[in-house]
Amino acid sequence: MPPEATPSFNLVRRPWIPVVRIDGRVDDLSILGVLEQAADLRQIIGDVPTQVFAIQRILLAILHRAWNGPESIADWTHRREHWDDSLDEVRDYLDAFKDRFDLRHPRTPFFQVAGLHTAKDEHSGLEKLIADVPNGQPFFTTRIGRGLERISWPEAARWLIHVHAFDPSGIRSGVVGDPRVKGGKGYPLGPGWSGQIGGVSLVGADVRETLLLNLLVPQECEMPSSGHDLPPWERPAVGVEVEGADSRPPTGHLDLYTWQTRRVRLVGDDNGVVGLVLAQGDRATPQNRQALEPMCAWRFSEPQTKKFGTPTYMPLKHNPERAFWRGLAALLPEVATPEASGEPARRLQPGVLKWVAALRYADVLDDEAVVRVRATGMAYGSNESVVDEIVDDLLSLPIALLRADDSRLRTVAVEAVEQADKAVLALANLAGNLQAATGAGDVDGPRDRAREVAYAGLDAPFRTWVLSLRQDEDPLEASARWQQLVRAIVWSLSRELIGATGPAGWIGREVRNRHVDTSQSDAWFRGQLGAALPRGFVEQKGKIA
Repeated sequence: MPPEATPSFNLVRRPWIPVVRIDGRVDDLSILGVLEQAADLRQIIGDVPTQVFAIQRILLAILHRAWNGPESIADWTHRREHWDDSLDEVRDYLDAFKDRFDLRHPRTPFFQVAGLHTAKDEHSGLEKLIADVPNGQPFFTTRIGRGLERISWPEAARWLIHVHAFDPSGIRSGVVGDPRVKGGKGYPLGPGWSGQIGGVSLVGADVRETLLLNLLVPQECEMPSSGHDLPPWERPAVGVEVEGADSRPPTGHLDLYTWQTRRVRLVGDDNGVVGLVLAQGDRATPQNRQALEPMCAWRFSEPQTKKFGTPTYMPLKHNPERAFWRGLAALLPEVATPEASGEPARRLQPGVLKWVAALRYADVLDDEAVVRVRATGMAYGSNESVVDEIVDDLLSLPIALLRADDSRLRTVAVEAVEQADKAVLALANLAGNLQAATGAGDVDGPRDRAREVAYAGLDAPFRTWVLSLRQDEDPLEASARWQQLVRAIVWSLSRELIGATGPAGWIGREVRNRHVDTSQSDAWFRGQLGAALPRGFVEQKGKIA
């Protein structure tokens, strides 16, 4: 009898990445298949949006290492123009490390620890691998029951990468050999690295362009370039223990793209995966990683600065209750440079957006280019131990907004968000005052509903307006155009609120030692709206419209 073949599922050659082709067909491809057919693929898809972010970072790490760069914009341009020829180096690279991409390798399984086990040799169910949204409920209800008994190796590969990137915090299995285990438990060390940031990436017309746009040259983004920045498949295979007292510091962006926050062993057979051993891995601390993590904006933290005694920045996470455009200021170069005030910058732009601006300065992209920016992230609850929501939003921006040498349009765009916020606040105040005038109950509910409706009404108009901005446009005219849009939308909503007010509101009542009625509430609203939108009221034939 022939000897039994060694179990294998190699990600380089076996299909596991879901894609949408240019013609709309959905398919599964291997790592090499995605890279070889990238120009014919519209996008990579996944079981959840955060999966796509994590998988793309794996592909970027492969390209960076296979090409040993790109070392310059000229090198990057050469790769773009000779993509197919450049794949020869990628094939050679993947062939050299092919064993490290095998999910079922007996000694070095991809992103796992061979032989990982608990004292009782138990494993967890698949609910520990598959993202829960929200609050412990499986993201897909079809997973309940038999849907959680077994999954295929291709799907397990996607969730394995995802669990390292986005696994919530919390107690994990205590595994034999981990000195941090106490009482058979691995105590919390925080979510996966990608779960600690507000992911920002660039989106191209096809997968080839998407990968290239995110394939940055570190020195063009104020990032160090280190030959020691290696992904895990180029390092010695990890064991149960971590380096140092708790973990080693990251060495660069490739290290963070592939950071192993957990120690994992998938449990399965030729028919698929039935469970896993999931333990604590390398802790990733977020303070001042802005020089290493380019796919995130950063915020200055006063508490962390006081704690560490040095200016400290933290990842700017996405708020699932706010559309991506409302945080526009964090995506753009600062309007006022920190040197001018002597104070630390309040926000730091994502490295990938500095990179695309560098491509514009080098005339690789022209002034009419549109930059599509995707926000990807997870919002956690209950001490970051459960997933509340997944953030996935796309914003298209004219590349002119990313120019650090011209702040006029940037100022208009950032102020446009502030003007929208002030106008919405005026509407929320109106809703609260109208509720108070009737004495019908708590004012917070009407205020919140007014905000929600107003931002929903402004969402599409803002995206259209900001995309229309051009380098040669008069900033004052662009601002006036936006303010008039906001005024029309918010004014219409205010008339609806007032129209729904009953007789009690017109009579009014005493609230905190002042009389509040519908008429007075409207007067206050008009004043606040006018202050928020000074160019929003258009003169027509001698009167204000």
